[in-house]
Amino acid sequence: MQRTLAAGVLRSATQCSAYTVLPCKGHTFDRHVALDLFRRQYHPTAACERGVPKKKSRKQQIITNNKRDNVLEKYGFASPPDDSLTDRYKKARIRDGPQRTVRMTFDDMKWPQDADLDEKFAAKTLKSRLGRFQMSQDVRRRCGNFGIGDGEFVEWASKFAQSVMDGNNERLVPKDLVPLLIRSRLEGLDNLILSQFFAFLERDAPHVVKDMKYLREITDLRFPHEWTLGARTMKRRIIMHVGPTNSGKTYHALERLKNCKSGVYCSPLRLLAHEVYMRMMAAGVSCGLLTGEDRRYPDYSLQDVKPVGYTSTGTPITQVTSCTIEMLPVKLFDVAVIDEIQMISDKQRGWAWTSALLSLRARELHLCGEPSAVPLVKRICEMMDEEVEVREYSRLGELEVSSRSLEGSWKNIRAGDCVVVFSRAEIYGIKNTIEKKTGMRCAVIYGSLPPESRVKQAALFNDPNSDYDVLVASDAVGMGINLSINRVVFTTLEKFDGESVRPISVSQTRQIGGRAGRFNSGVSVGTVTTMQPSDIRALQSSMGTMPPSLDAAGIKPTTSMIEMFSHQFPDVSFSQLWSMFRDIASVDDQYFMCSFDDQESVAREIEKLPLTVSERYQLIYAPVNARDPIVKQCLQTYAAAIAYKRECNIMDVVSLPLGIPTNRETIQIFEQWHRGITLYTWLSYHFPSTFTAVDESFAIKEECENTIQMGLLSLRKPNRENTGGNTDEYVKQDENKSIRKALGIY
Repeated sequence: MQRTLAAGVLRSATQCSAYTVLPCKGHTFDRHVALDLFRRQYHPTAACERGVPKKKSRKQQIITNNKRDNVLEKYGFASPPDDSLTDRYKKARIRDGPQRTVRMTFDDMKWPQDADLDEKFAAKTLKSRLGRFQMSQDVRRRCGNFGIGDGEFVEWASKFAQSVMDGNNERLVPKDLVPLLIRSRLEGLDNLILSQFFAFLERDAPHVVKDMKYLREITDLRFPHEWTLGARTMKRRIIMHVGPTNSGKTYHALERLKNCKSGVYCSPLRLLAHEVYMRMMAAGVSCGLLTGEDRRYPDYSLQDVKPVGYTSTGTPITQVTSCTIEMLPVKLFDVAVIDEIQMISDKQRGWAWTSALLSLRARELHLCGEPSAVPLVKRICEMMDEEVEVREYSRLGELEVSSRSLEGSWKNIRAGDCVVVFSRAEIYGIKNTIEKKTGMRCAVIYGSLPPESRVKQAALFNDPNSDYDVLVASDAVGMGINLSINRVVFTTLEKFDGESVRPISVSQTRQIGGRAGRFNSGVSVGTVTTMQPSDIRALQSSMGTMPPSLDAAGIKPTTSMIEMFSHQFPDVSFSQLWSMFRDIASVDDQYFMCSFDDQESVAREIEKLPLTVSERYQLIYAPVNARDPIVKQCLQTYAAAIAYKRECNIMDVVSLPLGIPTNRETIQIFEQWHRGITLYTWLSYHFPSTFTAVDESFAIKEECENTIQMGLLSLRKPNRENTGGNTDEYVKQDENKSIRKALGIY
């Protein structure tokens, strides 16, 4: 007999001690009661606690299963085709991390690989989410923001759901939902359902939403290519360079950039922008650097670097600007290069690529990325009467997907390996295990590590004369740093995404795996494999599958749109205002509104301060993670300085701990302080009259980076006699003097 999904949830909660499973937010009280009833009456462990014999006859078990299924069916819980949930969540345990609470919905437990996500799965998911939509208290609250009462919601939500299931809604057709589910999963589908519900009410029940017509007009995002008309007044030549990782696509675009009179390179990462800046300067091209936290002019003291001309005031004219894509200058260029164009569909940052594609004024525009972006870019450019020339590239070096895993043994790790881990909590534990089992030292790279520290760790791994033979990295290794990797080893092919553990995408698997055997790195053939035998077949499938074509590009509302919308709701908080705007906005099929969960959390932190809408808008898009306590403290201090128009000195805010960090916890403290300092430098360019201590901020930022690197260099295999077997505690291998010498600090 098929087991239900909720049974798997409860069973995994008893068998996986690292997780406590709670009902997801939005379920009604009745559903909580149903789960409690299930836990008390039908779960074997609960039965044992009551003193009821665990062993039942076949007839008794059938009766119990039927009762259990009836209870769950009554409250809308679906049944999956297999019983693999427990094993999946046993794998998800964080061995070295603290106990955590995971909120999971009953629809996203069994999420397939991208290639296996089909129309049948989309139809089943749509039906399930429509059922949740009708019962969700959160949806009722969001509808109540626009004057829709509970009674009206119950009546019309039922009619809307039936209309969708009858196939009367063109936007909610299962086969068309497959790309949406691949891109943004349940969040995107839930938002689309609510948006279509409002459209349904406008058409069939205008008396329910009689005041919504004007709001729909000022939240109309269907034509973003009309927001900036500068690029529409010129004829652009658009060239796409597409191919797999390590195919030379970006190299060819940069070669064209070197020979232009004025150009710009748009990077997804500050690391890449800095790398191109250094490469251009080394080639004798006058190049400036422009990121949110750093601005540099060309170094004309170098022998071959000369300006392309001078302004009327004698200021040198820079030939090329290397910038992060969010900092793209508003000016005319001869040649522009946008890297990683497939990130146009990224649910957090996709808006920056869309904005660049639509508004960048360049006579020649080069787009580099994956082939999956070609159809979407062509459709967008057709709306602007522009043609796209596609140039395809093949991988320069050989890449081999191994037929065998490492059989779960760390002893099989060898020099030149990059071990990919999707949990920061496990990185240091795995680093320690490898060093203990093999005797080789490990460099580490992960997302929250400062970019400068990542570069230094990469240099240690790439240097054949250093004793760092292995790299332990998160998915941050997928782009941004040149690495001499012989073999990529995936410890798992699943990742916790904030809600549940799901398979990583085909695109991400191929991009990370493609880092092995980089051209000109001295490795003739790159290899990709897994740690566990159970993952090898999934790896082979992903590496042999082309990523699905992108379906839509991300956008975000402009400051003027938010200001106009805020005038209609003067008493509504700014964080709630964003949610309301998203719920009611109209978006074309080619676009989607980027997620602003992170921005909403920032907005809540600064809610009580007397800031203008424009100031709040700038702050929520600052490089800040409001979940970090130190960063949150810095954010509140900086925002208060802006609100009350007072000068803010970095030395009054930042207080770095004394000494060198000797374990992962103290390193994380320095990482948080580094993000707080980076936020100050970013704000100094947007609010220069408030954040004036720019030189001091760069000095303390460099000090923090050096301390983090010294801490990383001081970590070695744990001395169990001194630590009592605690793998999180490390001892120093070198004296501070030798570490400083290695870093070039005297």
